[in-house]
Amino acid sequence: MSFRDIVVYLDAGVNTAGRVRTAVDLAKKYRARLIGVDISTKAAFEGESHDAALAIKQEFVTALQGKHIDFEYRLAPSDARTAEQLFYHCADLLIATQTNPDARHLSNSAVPEEVLLSAGVPMLVLPAGWRGENPIGKNVVVAWNFSREATRAVHDAMPILKEAQKVFLFVFAPNYSDENKDVQDIKAHLERHGVRVTLAGWRDHGETDMTSALFAGLDREDADLIVCGAFGHSPLSEAVFGGATKVLLNNVSMPVLMSH
Repeated sequence: MSFRDIVVYLDAGVNTAGRVRTAVDLAKKYRARLIGVDISTKAAFEGESHDAALAIKQEFVTALQGKHIDFEYRLAPSDARTAEQLFYHCADLLIATQTNPDARHLSNSAVPEEVLLSAGVPMLVLPAGWRGENPIGKNVVVAWNFSREATRAVHDAMPILKEAQKVFLFVFAPNYSDENKDVQDIKAHLERHGVRVTLAGWRDHGETDMTSALFAGLDREDADLIVCGAFGHSPLSEAVFGGATKVLLNNVSMPVLMSH
C-alpha cells in the first residue's frame, strides 16, 4: 500500500502555503497525484481576504511548477458537505490544518472535523502556523490503545511508518509492561511490515493523564509526527482518545495523522 491520491485543502488563510509545501513533499516522496481543493466560502471574497481568495488557484499551480508531480486544482461549492463535493471519496490521504478561530469564516466549516469523522480516509492535521519547512515522518509516535480506531490509524499510516527512521509505540495503561503479550504482538506485527519499532509505554499510576504523558514522551523522542485514532461523533477537539485530547489538538505543535 502507498499513497496514490492526496487531497490538500486550500483557502485564503495564512496557513495554506505551509500546508501546500508539506503536501508537495509527501506527493513527491510517494509519487502521488496531488489534488488541491479550494474550500473558500463566499465570505472569503469579501473584505481584506478578497485578493488572497482570488489568488488561491494560481499560487497552488505556481507551488507545483517544476516539481514533476501530477496535480489538479478543484473548486468546491462554498456550502459543500458531501464526499463528491469535497473530493475525499477517491483519496488515500487528506491534508488540512487545525481550526483557526480568527480565519474560520474563510473556509468550509466541515474541514477538518466533519470530514475526518465521515471520510473513511486518514487525515494529516497540521498545527496552526505550520510553515512546512521540514519534512515529516522521520521520528513518529504511534499513540496505541488496542482500539479499532488506533488499528485503522496504524494501517492507514503504514507507508509513512515503513519509511520512518524510528517509530515509538506509545501505550498508556495501568498494567503496561514491555513484556506484555499484547504489546509484543503489535510490535511484531509492525516489524513484519519493516517498521523500526521502539517501545515507549507509560504505566498509568493515576498521577498524570494520557496527554501529559504523551507530551513528555514527544520531548524525549524528538518526534515530528503523531499517529492516532479519532473516536466518536463529537467535534474533533473532543474526539481523539475519546475526549481526553482536547488539550492535544489545541496545543500540539506538530502534525497529527488521524483515522476514524
